[in-house]
Amino acid sequence: MLERVCDRLRSASDARLARPDDRLPAGSVAAEVHALAVWAAASQGIGDPVPRLHPLASADQLAVVGQDLLDWLDSGQGDPAVLEAWRRRVQQLRAAI
Repeated sequence: MLERVCDRLRSASDARLARPDDRLPAGSVAAEVHALAVWAAASQGIGDPVPRLHPLASADQLAVVGQDLLDWLDSGQGDPAVLEAWRRRVQQLRAAI
């Protein structure tokens, strides 16, 4: 699922990624990707700030942070509820793209 969402992000224009979208809590696809990256880092106990990137970098940011989160969960360190929350948030993002 992560790969498909990232592919859809890569094919979107920067205007589309930055356009306000009331289906997303953060207000736009790019802002939602950033919010999801911040959430994923915090879920792993990473306190470093997550940079806000250009909208066209949204796919790469989601791919890297998402893979890190999934690897962390696969190592047995995370709560299964984190995976379910991740899936829900990515599904919501996917529906808006």
